[in-house]
Amino acid sequence: MPWWRHYFDEVFFRLHEPLFPEQDSRREVAAMLELMGLPAGARILDAPCGWGRHTRLFGEAGVEAFGADLSFPLLQRAARSFREAGAPARLAAADLRALPFRDGAFDGVANVFTSLGLFVDDAEDLRALAEARRVLRPGGRFLLETMHRDDVVSAYAHRDRWTLPDGTEVRVRRRFDAVAGISYERLWWRRGEESGEKRHALRLRTATEVDALLRAAGFTRMKYYGDWTGEPFTHESERLIVVAEKG
Repeated sequence: MPWWRHYFDEVFFRLHEPLFPEQDSRREVAAMLELMGLPAGARILDAPCGWGRHTRLFGEAGVEAFGADLSFPLLQRAARSFREAGAPARLAAADLRALPFRDGAFDGVANVFTSLGLFVDDAEDLRALAEARRVLRPGGRFLLETMHRDDVVSAYAHRDRWTLPDGTEVRVRRRFDAVAGISYERLWWRRGEESGEKRHALRLRTATEVDALLRAAGFTRMKYYGDWTGEPFTHESERLIVVAEKG
């Protein structure tokens, strides 16, 4: 079974939610709308949406937001946050490679947090990109945000550790396959008497590889940025953000 089918569970939420303060998510949402040039009232798909940290804020920003994700635990979290905010929850349980939306349904599609690298295979990622393009209207914008391979490998962290606000201790070991471009991670966590282990693999790409995939999927007019402020993308950029158009 692919690792991503069981990785994004309640433990994943508890380990990652503290790392994303809401003020950061608000800045990212504002940046995404500006970089995509989406006006108030536009329809945007956040896929995968995770626990909806961006999806709900898109709605607050005045666009009609939809979310799609394969993880039921994270979708339940997203639905709960929508209910607490008194906002409509437009959420779908879906694989990125087979979205349950009609052709041309959206003005914008956002794929962030290196989510395109989960399948670790060009053919499967190309299927996901083709689906994103399919559900965009002609002239619609697709925004992709991912780790930048050039930056990651320049200071690759084979070991890492941190402590979350609730006292959870996290330790990580990583291994990078330079030929396949895949980073393998093994994570251990402990909080009091509770402990566990999680593993995942991510395909990290250069801008050249990302550009080739987008073109193969039929996207045009790619614009690259190095961070959420819209700074120009360079070989030293920590993030790789690209906005592409459905021609």
